[in-house]
Amino acid sequence: MLATADWTEVSGNPGFRLKGKVSLSVSEADWAKSQQYQDALREVVLRLDVEAERRDRLRKTVLAEPDAARVWWLERHLDNLDDLQWAVFREKVLPLVGAGDDAQAQAERMARTLVYVWEKLGSEPDRHALFTATLRAVLKNMGWTDVAPWLMPDDHMGSER
Repeated sequence: MLATADWTEVSGNPGFRLKGKVSLSVSEADWAKSQQYQDALREVVLRLDVEAERRDRLRKTVLAEPDAARVWWLERHLDNLDDLQWAVFREKVLPLVGAGDDAQAQAERMARTLVYVWEKLGSEPDRHALFTATLRAVLKNMGWTDVAPWLMPDDHMGSER
């Protein structure tokens, strides 16, 4: 039962006052529909809150550091390592990380470049020799003869100095 008003004077009838009350009854079917609506509304609000919490956790923990993002990516693919695509990680996830250009990312880029160059050289000894000689000359001109001692053995360094 709901009270809709306080005692109110009726205009044109001094001393006559009215107060209204309303009784509302809802059928079982209508009550069930209302409950279903409230349950669905609570479920949607809960799902949105959970998704917001998940995104916040992802942003604060996974995307905070490149190593955390790498571990997260690896964990997502542990059940099927054949689907583990680091190229997708580098292109889609790593740019979202605050320090995505860390030492490991730089090392991976350099390693991919070296593998690409090595594959392009093929198994032709003349191409390998030309590339190695060119690289030695570049490193020598830059004054970086200590950069790759494995590439420049001492016997070659002595003759080129």
